[in-house]
Amino acid sequence: MNDLQALQQFGEALDPAGQEPPARLRHRVLRSAAQPARPRRIPRLALAGGLAAVITAGVLAAQVVGIGGHKPAASAAASEILHGAAEEARHQPAITVRPDQFVYVESIATNASFGAPGSKPTLEKEHRTAWLSADGEHDGLVRSNDRSLTLPGCINGKEVQTKGGQSVTTDCTPLPGYVANLPTDSKAMLDYLYDHRSGGNPRDQQAFTTAADLIREAYVSPASLAAVFDAVARIPGVEVVGDVTDEAGRHGVAVAITEVQGMRTELIFDKASHAFLGTRAVMVRDEDGMHKGDIFESSAVLKVAIVDRAGQTP
Repeated sequence: MNDLQALQQFGEALDPAGQEPPARLRHRVLRSAAQPARPRRIPRLALAGGLAAVITAGVLAAQVVGIGGHKPAASAAASEILHGAAEEARHQPAITVRPDQFVYVESIATNASFGAPGSKPTLEKEHRTAWLSADGEHDGLVRSNDRSLTLPGCINGKEVQTKGGQSVTTDCTPLPGYVANLPTDSKAMLDYLYDHRSGGNPRDQQAFTTAADLIREAYVSPASLAAVFDAVARIPGVEVVGDVTDEAGRHGVAVAITEVQGMRTELIFDKASHAFLGTRAVMVRDEDGMHKGDIFESSAVLKVAIVDRAGQTP
């Protein structure tokens, strides 16, 4: 089963069929579903999208000037934040993850929900806990608000799903919840982000999205996490978005890229602890019943851990 099939099954479980969503929502769902860099067993229907402890006004204003007609890398301010995040990540203890264990991720999110065409979208809140099989061969679990969904493990190319009260065996490919062989060098990671992008989006935009998908609902080793932040600092068009508040109400600072679809995708970091807090997608123009400045989606990571079984809390 591929990511798109997983998405469809999760959508059927959590959101009965209805009016077709607007093109913007379909774009973001399919963008995530097509993303091979970080195989995520259950993408959201609308994806929720360490740093310098003190950022001065001077740093925020500094920019890198392009030379010879080439696009500059991320702004100087964004690079400062991302390199600080990388340094903090390197000081985190590494965890040895066994194939039979699970990546535990607890998060809260708000997503724009669309009804009939032309209607104003509403905001839906989600408290989500995921147990992702480290090797993709064990049954995982997602709890979203008051609903639960088993994530079938893929063994020898087969997985067993329950549909309409009956067990159905289907072909599959294991989707590991933990990727152990991610690059640990910033240049290699940058190549990885560009090589694993997919879809028809601009390459820099998609590389940024690939980085966000790698860390959004995952455990990434400290060395690889540092490499992600250092690599994002080299993506053209990445800039700082001053003081922001994540979905959990924590104040931080964001680095972001503006998408051609009319949204700004942000990675939010805590100013004091340098920790990655979560993501936001903010409208930069009026479209689909939403206005410039509206939050399209926002997700805050509350806890990441490695546990021995699905349903276990750290």
